[in-house]
Amino acid sequence: MLERRNSLATEQVEEQSRLVQEHVIASKEFAQAKVIGAYHAAGSEVRTGMIIDAAIKQGKKVALPRTEGDRMVFYELAGDLVEGKFGILEPKPTTPVDGLDLVIVPGVAFDLKGCRVGYGKGYYDRFLSMQHSFSMGLAYSFQILDELPRGRFDRRLASVATESGISYL
Repeated sequence: MLERRNSLATEQVEEQSRLVQEHVIASKEFAQAKVIGAYHAAGSEVRTGMIIDAAIKQGKKVALPRTEGDRMVFYELAGDLVEGKFGILEPKPTTPVDGLDLVIVPGVAFDLKGCRVGYGKGYYDRFLSMQHSFSMGLAYSFQILDELPRGRFDRRLASVATESGISYL
């Protein structure tokens, strides 16, 4: 799946990401959220810049994750980002943000039951297990499979947005 995603041309990543983000921004979950947890896209991941910009323009608080040991903590997006331990841009640690209304989640593959495959470290699963946030994965349509194996610690997502729309799971 990573090979297929990484084989997308830059123009495809940008165009499909634009469509995915438009669906998220038009969703009731985005409209109702006061605090949004997003991610800074790396490589061929679905981009999040439009979501972040729209949220800020609408007066919403935006937080990005930072890995700290074996956990992930969201910090308000303010100022420059710094390179984190996996080469992903992260916010500088200030005051952690609690009470995310909507969490935007990256992934390698997703299924129609809300399961996802990430990068194998379990950061999002651990985070989601301690939250009551509405979770929305971002994916290209080809990343959606009928069924993925589910581990004991895997947390299901409430929805997945693709360039075709949002599936509520």
